[in-house]
Amino acid sequence: MPAKKKVFIAEDEEPVFISLKKLLLFSGFDVDGAMNAREVVPQIKSFKPDAILLDIKMPELSGFEICALLKTDGETKNIPIFVLSALAGEEDLKKAAELGVVGYFSKPYDYLKLKREIESAIDKAK
Repeated sequence: MPAKKKVFIAEDEEPVFISLKKLLLFSGFDVDGAMNAREVVPQIKSFKPDAILLDIKMPELSGFEICALLKTDGETKNIPIFVLSALAGEEDLKKAAELGVVGYFSKPYDYLKLKREIESAIDKAK
């Protein structure tokens, strides 16, 4: 049996975190995550996910700051990152693209579309 695809969730809103985690687990992914922005990078390095779901509005470090840290680190720079955010302005989309984000989903998001995009990005990255 092939190994499960691993997805990391960085989301500070507990209801969103829990529901997304349950959906991903039900879809057959191995899932880990953090609700505290300062824990995200160390946990990602430990978990070694195939894809990352990242909220932009997080206390202490923004999702953009976390993304920049991940993209400049040799261990994490090639992991596909998806943004899940209530922010969907032109500047946010532009900044995400500049940072190398592979997908940007506005909340509320279409889970089935998100799942397909995650699977596609993981397959391309391997």
